[in-house]
Amino acid sequence: MKLHGKSYKAVLAILALACLFAVFVSQGSMNTFRQENKLTHTEQIKNLPPTLAFTTVVLGGFRGLIANVLWVRAMQMQEDGKFFEMAQLGDWITKLQPHADHVWRVTAWNMSYNISVKFDGIKTPHVRWHWVKRGIQLIRDEGLKHNPHSSHLYHELAWHFQHKVGHNLDDAHRFYKLAWCMEMMHDPGPDNMRNTDDDIRNGGVIGIRKDGYLDLLDPKTDQEKRRLKRLKEEFKMDPHLMKRVDELWGPLEWRLPDAHAIYWAQRGIDDVIERFDTTGPDGTPDGILNDVETEASGGDFVKLRRIIYQALQQAHMQGRLISAPPNFLYGYNGDLVGKANEGYEFSMEAERKKDEASVNESGMAEHISTGHKNFLRNAVYFLYIHNRTKEAAKWFKYMVELYPQSVPVPGIGLDEYCVSRVQEDAGETDHNQTKAVIDGMLKKAFGFAAIGDDEQFVGHKSLAIQFHNRFQKAIGKSTTRVGLPPFKELEKQVLDDFFRPEAPVDQVLLEQLRLALELPEEYGKNLDPYVPQGPIQGPVEGPATEPQPAP
Repeated sequence: MKLHGKSYKAVLAILALACLFAVFVSQGSMNTFRQENKLTHTEQIKNLPPTLAFTTVVLGGFRGLIANVLWVRAMQMQEDGKFFEMAQLGDWITKLQPHADHVWRVTAWNMSYNISVKFDGIKTPHVRWHWVKRGIQLIRDEGLKHNPHSSHLYHELAWHFQHKVGHNLDDAHRFYKLAWCMEMMHDPGPDNMRNTDDDIRNGGVIGIRKDGYLDLLDPKTDQEKRRLKRLKEEFKMDPHLMKRVDELWGPLEWRLPDAHAIYWAQRGIDDVIERFDTTGPDGTPDGILNDVETEASGGDFVKLRRIIYQALQQAHMQGRLISAPPNFLYGYNGDLVGKANEGYEFSMEAERKKDEASVNESGMAEHISTGHKNFLRNAVYFLYIHNRTKEAAKWFKYMVELYPQSVPVPGIGLDEYCVSRVQEDAGETDHNQTKAVIDGMLKKAFGFAAIGDDEQFVGHKSLAIQFHNRFQKAIGKSTTRVGLPPFKELEKQVLDDFFRPEAPVDQVLLEQLRLALELPEEYGKNLDPYVPQGPIQGPVEGPATEPQPAP
């Protein structure tokens, strides 16, 4: 029998209603099943636009389809350069699919690297910092909350600190470092409103010492308890892990970003090892991941290891806080040569062990060794020009024995090698390296002035001026290179270090320097006290000691 007209439409309507009723009846149990088995996430989502919120309620467990559609749209916006609109879509997608870690990574990257540079880094660096900080907070406060075992997110967060904040490729990089130092030193107080110089100097989660986190291991005063609460709740950091990281890779300057890059990388490493390091030579965890374990971990384990030695290398060039805000100065830290070397050696040894435990050799150890060789060449040179000649000699011997090809001529001595490096660096256009060279030359120049060697004083200062002028000329009007401060400013920074209270300078020589430069008697008395550097660790005899994961 065939249906016609109204009868046909009535049957279709009844069937449609029946289907909708069946969906309604089954949706609840389906959502429960999906949630219990972690197949999808059906919890209520807040702060979505009305249309999107209604759609997610109607589709229930199928809201992943909406997220996919929005993701395609977001990628199109990225290609079109619509980064602000992309940030909004990213926010919605993370709410729809909070356990998709790649969405958090892309959205944070968009904020820190795409949106931030839409604003002038010289005129409005605070606006750039706002977006960089938002990218950091998005991963740290939200992404890792929903994905606490994502090695990708740990690496992305560490990379933000190492590259975006710690490196010098952004016009506003110095402002980022200043802002982060302020974050670490500023104490808003119980009212969360105070913002004075005294607050900066007397409080903050780190405070006035680079290892101020030690006060928070066993807080006793109200201020220390408030600082600990802020460290955990705002910065999501644990002072006990900070202590272990410092013991492994420090002493670090926790008021500068490189230390935080190392902290988050180590935290990711610890998590991966705890969950995926199941087999070793004797059948027990050994801290080394083979191919199968690395793939199971998400593949970012090697990248996390790389952050450690790269951030240490960077901190070696700039990881010493010379003067706290508002007179913010940072510079070369030769104390970290030993630990940076350990980072390289450990990573190379780990890759060799991984290759032994795997079917195919990756060749990663040899790749890392290239970076290690270049690091040692720089370390020897900068120790030398900063008048740490004994330490330079130790590391030069170690470098030549390990990498004979690192010197231009076999049998060359330390002095000859460093002269050849000066010639190389005459064309150097790296901001940190050039500044470190200038600082070291000026220290030597003032040392010669103190002993009355005017020729050496003039020669070293002239060479420093040449380096400064060459660098400024090399970068020209480039928008991708960051210029140096004026030479007079650099000269004053180095000179001030000599005259700071408690500076380790012979007082007789200091007085001779003052007279030679015709400085007033009170020069330097109003400066912040000198922050000493500790003894440097010498080369490790034999294989480097392997850092152990937390129990």
